[in-house]
Amino acid sequence: MPPSHPASASAPGPPTAQRQEPLPFLATALSYTGASGPGSASSGAGSASGTGTGTGTGIGSFSINGSGVVAGTHAANSMARPGQAASPLSLALAPDVDDLDADGDVNANGPQSPVDAAGINRRPGKRPAARGTAFYPRKRANTACQVCRARKTKCDNKKPACSYCVSVGATCIQSPVDLSSFDPASLKILDRIDELERLLRHAVPLPGAADAAAPLSALAPAPASGLSSQHRLPPLSRSRAFDSAGGGIHGQSSSVSSLSGLRNPDDELDLTSLLPQRVDHILQWPAFQNSGTHHHSPASFRAPPDAIATPPSGSASLAGLIDMDSHRIYRLLDNFFLHIHCKNPILDEVLARRMVLNAFLDGIDWSPASCLALIICALGCIATPFGPSGETKLGTQTYNDSQIFFQAAQKRIGILLVRSDIVGAQCLFLSGIYLMMVFQPVYAWRFFSQALAACQHFPFLARAQNLNTSLDAMEMGRQDTQEQAVYWSAWKSERELRQELDLPDFDILHSGSTLYPPFFPAPPVAPAESPDGPDTETQRARSAWLFYLAEISLRRLTSRLSREALDLRQRYASDSMLLDMLLDMMPEYEAQIREWSDSLPADLSIHTPVEEDGICRSVLRGRMINLFEQIYWPFVMASISAHTARRPVKPAVAEFAKRGLETHMHQVHVNKPGFHHRHHGSMFMIRACTRSALVLLAAAKAGCTMPTDWEDSVYKTVGMLAYWEDEDRDLIHWRSTLERELALTRHE
Repeated sequence: MPPSHPASASAPGPPTAQRQEPLPFLATALSYTGASGPGSASSGAGSASGTGTGTGTGIGSFSINGSGVVAGTHAANSMARPGQAASPLSLALAPDVDDLDADGDVNANGPQSPVDAAGINRRPGKRPAARGTAFYPRKRANTACQVCRARKTKCDNKKPACSYCVSVGATCIQSPVDLSSFDPASLKILDRIDELERLLRHAVPLPGAADAAAPLSALAPAPASGLSSQHRLPPLSRSRAFDSAGGGIHGQSSSVSSLSGLRNPDDELDLTSLLPQRVDHILQWPAFQNSGTHHHSPASFRAPPDAIATPPSGSASLAGLIDMDSHRIYRLLDNFFLHIHCKNPILDEVLARRMVLNAFLDGIDWSPASCLALIICALGCIATPFGPSGETKLGTQTYNDSQIFFQAAQKRIGILLVRSDIVGAQCLFLSGIYLMMVFQPVYAWRFFSQALAACQHFPFLARAQNLNTSLDAMEMGRQDTQEQAVYWSAWKSERELRQELDLPDFDILHSGSTLYPPFFPAPPVAPAESPDGPDTETQRARSAWLFYLAEISLRRLTSRLSREALDLRQRYASDSMLLDMLLDMMPEYEAQIREWSDSLPADLSIHTPVEEDGICRSVLRGRMINLFEQIYWPFVMASISAHTARRPVKPAVAEFAKRGLETHMHQVHVNKPGFHHRHHGSMFMIRACTRSALVLLAAAKAGCTMPTDWEDSVYKTVGMLAYWEDEDRDLIHWRSTLERELALTRHE
């Protein structure tokens, strides 16, 4: 485990990484302190935004009376103290000297107007005319939108669409504001605001003023998308740039990215990305553009997915597979519950086994139970113990049998889309799991999305969304437990996979930092133990739920640390200041990851040799390495950038960059036992290791100090890609790129 780093003395008053007190693992998992609501920022989400009020005593006080007259209380005298230069802000708001009357009040019309002059000889008792009437008749400022005008109804003129258009889904077309409808005082105020906005747009943040930059980020122009690799990337990449944990802080992407408009041009560091990037984006780095590597175009990312392979002619028919003996059915069920269900326990094993057996005994029909039975058998065919899965390679008899079961299930799954029971959601989710195992991520994402949609009207979710209901006080039965499990599994699988795909309408920025639902799934109530101890199914369910809750708690920690990093990006436009803040928080981040690791039960403890890992322990170990990669990522990027530009690197930054490169090596090492194992996380493991190999190559090409034997990690990754390249065409290009870049690096 990387050693903790002493706090760095940087900018005063750094934000403190919030944390939970160490608790036993299950207590930590089930007492999630961020359960205050769907928008809660977990127990430790750093807040980078705030609201505050202030009174600008140096700016004159303005008020508008019913006649549109602006009265100022000695604004000019309060603009600046004697001997003190006026700031651009005070100059923008200060009235012109020619516009002040004899009492020092603001005269909105400049010199004395004809109406004021005529007021000297007014008859007593006659009501004075408004100042604006001498120039033009008063008009209504608001004009109804085109839809409301056609209906001849009142329009509330809300922006960007009025309430009626929003309610009916109509396009709200509103006329531009006619400035002639405003009185001179309003026009002068608008002019001052425009001038103030121009000053803010051209302002460059000075050291020490970073806290003020975040509220102004919305005023800066957002960087254009699709920047070529030769251009400087924005401080935060798009959601496709965040791979490790799974995808979007809703509504914050534009303001975060727009900070690039307020960056200090004299900043010595160049932080091209804050969170780990996707492989296809790393391949566009300048380090890989001059070596003859193929350059991906944006359109190639959205190429239609390959069609799902069909069993070759001569394969066994469905009738032959259905007419199998009971021993094979039991073997398929055992494979499913031992190697698939242990990672996503969405079924009651006893009930599911009974359902599958009854479906085969009574005959496969078009019912939801038969659909679920066929999907379980498809997964049971292709599931293997942790280790090489050579018997399930593409084209083997086992692989073909699984395809037959799966395609038979898909012929029955359509009717489940118009049902509201839990079996439909389970079938949709397990179909996505199968497609992930055969390297069809686009189709898998569609099934995960449909499974999540099927969960939206589950009773437990309706109760959880009720703000008057305490989540801790909610009583959960067996049905609620299964509903929560399939909902959680669909939710995290959809978010995790979405960020790996280029989906125009679902490409949420940094979806890995999206806050998770405000509750943990409730594990099933364990039955009363017999004198002989728990039975096999109970022990298996307990182990599966321990892993399930451990993974969710780590995902929550990953989400929270991502959110804190993005909040810091909003507060600090300068890369140097941002890295200083991260340096101060790194010891706490490392400690929180170690606390999670130490809280794992003995069955899942990762304080054991990698060679002894099973599938669950291997997945948890890999996820923890992903989190270490995430927190070290900014320092690795800063180090590569500095070495490329031949600039010095701070010792503290260099230390964490070294840990980051060692983590990339460790990524390959801990995943090596599962290089040839087929499971629904194989695609993520392949991409994580490929990303690490590319980062190691980029660091070596830049001249960074490299860990010992880093080239061996790249060689191992090349071998892994060669093993799976028959099932994913992208892996062929990735393998050739690694081989070419490694050869070039060795000759430099």
